Amino acid sequence: MGRSLDVLAACEAFVAVADRESFTAGALAAGISQSVASRRIGALEAHLGGRLFDRTSRRVALTALGRGVLPSAARLVGAAADLVDDARRSRARPLSVGVPPSVPPLVLAELCAAGAAGRLPLAPVAGNPAERAEAFRSGRTSLFLENVPSDRARWTARLGVGSHPDDDATGTFHLGELRPARGRPTGALRRLWLQPEDDVPHVRDRMERARDEAGLAPVQVRVAESTVRALSEILVSDDLVLCTRPEASTYDLRWRPLGDQQLVRAYAVGAADESLAARFVALCSSAVVTVLGADDASDRATQTGLEPVRG
Repeated sequence: MGRSLDVLAACEAFVAVADRESFTAGALAAGISQSVASRRIGALEAHLGGRLFDRTSRRVALTALGRGVLPSAARLVGAAADLVDDARRSRARPLSVGVPPSVPPLVLAELCAAGAAGRLPLAPVAGNPAERAEAFRSGRTSLFLENVPSDRARWTARLGVGSHPDDDATGTFHLGELRPARGRPTGALRRLWLQPEDDVPHVRDRMERARDEAGLAPVQVRVAESTVRALSEILVSDDLVLCTRPEASTYDLRWRPLGDQQLVRAYAVGAADESLAARFVALCSSAVVTVLGADDASDRATQTGLEPVRG
């Protein structure tokens, strides 16, 4: 193959002229001048080793060589057009992104709107941390909000405890409050439920160690099978749930910060394509803050403990 020959461009000119049996009409259809069409076809003839057309003053006819190679040339031109169409459809297809469960639809809509404004259509796929990681590994999502240790985080959200709205406790919460009070019925231990979103070692293990240090029973700090299960227990008892302040507001719970330790949910973007992750962050970081729990866009860091981690 000659280094200077653009085979696709030459085939486009060849097919256009062959279909119309005219260099003038073929060049017009290909969007080039007649002289360019003639030059490209001449280069293709030199490359293939023979004439593709018999030219007369009245018409242009394919030679035996021209008839023999036309189907392949037409397939090449068609495949190039298909490639462009596939690329267009791929760009228009929403990018699947794994997000935490129980995010309100309106909040997810804000995330999608932020992406769409930057021509990055998004399709949120909800799941707990393990489900988001598995969906990414299996190729069902292109990006996911990964629950990571705080030293790897881009965003963090402060955790506290939510309790029944009629709870009159104030100030910071200490695990020692879960110790049985005198006269409390046996088997009615007060519990702190962790949501599935917090079933990760850097949160779960720290809470279990703190539970043991406080002298509590193992059942008093445990992961709920679902957020709904945890909330249902709170509504019928004096149990508590580990949550962010915005979650407590959404669930209509009273919220108190943790006094035993500073504990956060911490997130990074999981992605195979670093440039795609960077684009997502550039367009959607503010919306991600809301997805992860910010309830006041003007003062996220001070009021919710949720903020982008710099650097």
